[in-house]
Amino acid sequence: MTEKASEKKVIGRNVAIALGIVCIILIVSLGGAMAYYTMTINEKNATYDSYTSTHSHTNSEYDSLFSQMIGMQVHYDAIVTLSALTIWVYNETISQPAGSYLSFSNMTTYAGYIDVWIQTSTTDNTYVRVIWSGHGMDYDKAITVGTNGTAFFPVTADVSVEIRVGNTNLIDEATETVTITYHY
Repeated sequence: MTEKASEKKVIGRNVAIALGIVCIILIVSLGGAMAYYTMTINEKNATYDSYTSTHSHTNSEYDSLFSQMIGMQVHYDAIVTLSALTIWVYNETISQPAGSYLSFSNMTTYAGYIDVWIQTSTTDNTYVRVIWSGHGMDYDKAITVGTNGTAFFPVTADVSVEIRVGNTNLIDEATETVTITYHY
């Protein structure tokens, strides 16, 4: 087996392991989110039922409660399907000295994933590293993206996430254009 084929096999195995971990984290986190929002929707329905049984109400009061309930359902659906997103960094050009990185930090609200898109880089030694700790887990993963590419990282709810964009050049500085998106 050639060194290149062996390297591809190791990379493929690492990707499969990473995707397995992402799936497990998302399944566990989404289960909790689903339980929370199901309970919240049930409480809102119980409040509505209690209110309507003990009060006479106007159409505008009814419409307001109904609108709140629909809003909760839409929010719940967006979270369960990971269709909500927040752009943390948009098309920002950054630079760092040789062998260095620039760090971005943000808090998550829900479980999901982060994608870091390097549109352009002056080096093929560009990497993205994501670090977070929470809920009994420590996550620290680096992915080399080269002169352009996207790296994906899982996150859980309510953790502070550090995202590093850097280069492993020994002599020259590097400049990258970066977009970071949080999907939940």
